Amino acid sequence: MPMNPYLKQYKKTQIETTPKEQILLMLYDGAVRFLHQAKAGFAEKNIEKIHNNLVRVQNIITEFETSLDMETGGDFAKNLFALYEFMNRQLVKANMKKDEAALDVVIKHMTELRDTWREAVKKFKAEGNSLTETDMDKYNSSNEKVYQDDDDDDEDDDEDNIGEYI
Repeated sequence: MPMNPYLKQYKKTQIETTPKEQILLMLYDGAVRFLHQAKAGFAEKNIEKIHNNLVRVQNIITEFETSLDMETGGDFAKNLFALYEFMNRQLVKANMKKDEAALDVVIKHMTELRDTWREAVKKFKAEGNSLTETDMDKYNSSNEKVYQDDDDDDEDDDEDNIGEYI
């Protein structure tokens, strides 16, 4: 069922006006949620559920990788990229070989990353900060939007999580 065009526009506007650090957290939360949905797919022996959710996480990881500025980020960006690549390989293994242990490794790392970023954002905001578009350009080598959902047939849209961080 296609998404309501008004809801789609609302979500697009929300993404464009949400502080960048909040979008990052939303992506991490989405990745963790999709990982747990894939884990549930293993329990249900639902191959399609496993596959679809792992592909969603891979798409988020790809977005994280492409937004890293390797020059400005130095060793931190290189290490983060290597971790993303490792998780991506584990997701391929989990998907192709239906290896639940590989999925568990990614759940552990992605959850730790998400929790770390959440604490960093809390501290950052507690100090009265927010990243502006110009600030983000220092950390993001591409001037593209962080995430854009063009999947009109997405049945697992996050209507219930809209505004969670605002």
